[in-house]
Amino acid sequence: MVDFISKTTGCTPIASIDQFQESKLGSAQLVYEDKESNSVRVVGCPKPKDGNTTVSILIRGSSQMIVDEAERSLHDALCVVRCLVKKRAIVPGGAAVEMEVAQKLITHSKTVFGTD
Repeated sequence: MVDFISKTTGCTPIASIDQFQESKLGSAQLVYEDKESNSVRVVGCPKPKDGNTTVSILIRGSSQMIVDEAERSLHDALCVVRCLVKKRAIVPGGAAVEMEVAQKLITHSKTVFGTD
């Protein structure tokens, strides 16, 4: 959470009050606690120097188990997107690659004769 707020507001976390300096402060137009969604909202943040913006995703459910499962599913989906952005390729799961290789080997084995 500290990393997220630091990146969003442009501040630098400090470990003690002795390290408190103006250069480590961030900025936002408004920070408030939303009682309805039980969350803290940070609004009107400056655009980060690296050009990447941050977003929040609010997950709600009827029980903690539902929320935990939704969080795991969201994490898995974000990991897939991250991998696609990094490598721009995807391989299907469910042993699809192994089945394709097996199919090609069967086809190729029909063309090879002998025990060389």
